[in-house]
Amino acid sequence: MKKFLKLTALSLLLFSCETKIKEVEVNASAGTHYQGDDNGKKFSFGSDRDTEIAVGLVLAFAKKDSQLMMEIMADSAAYFPPMGSKPIVATKDEIPGIVEQLHQPYDSINRKIWNAVPLVKDGEDFSKVTVTFLEKRYLKDGSEESVALVDRISIKDGKIFRIYQWMGER
Repeated sequence: MKKFLKLTALSLLLFSCETKIKEVEVNASAGTHYQGDDNGKKFSFGSDRDTEIAVGLVLAFAKKDSQLMMEIMADSAAYFPPMGSKPIVATKDEIPGIVEQLHQPYDSINRKIWNAVPLVKDGEDFSKVTVTFLEKRYLKDGSEESVALVDRISIKDGKIFRIYQWMGER
């Protein structure tokens, strides 16, 4: 009888400790593209690695780290500035000069990242990482500017090949 009670108690203990599994539905794709031939296509998340690369570019520019920028850029890349319609298309060897030129009015630039989200549109073999951040600019005349920026950075095979940028006043 004691063996029976012990086995029953042990059985109850084992069954009461059973792991509960709750299934959660996760969208493999979401969102919708609304323009041109890609109208109706969905998006899925890109990689954390692409997010790290995009955030690395945003921070490297503020620090004038041309070496890091050259490492993570494709052989040539296009930058679409927030004002003006003409892109700056450059090879990676031209990056130090471009960074120097864009930093010309400033003593320093500080950037604070708000978020970064990598997305891949159905049918594409590259990701677009959207990085939003605050940029504080310290000008050589002693004044300061603060702007909100959104960069959409296109990455393929670990290399950046296109950057769109939008700006808002803060």
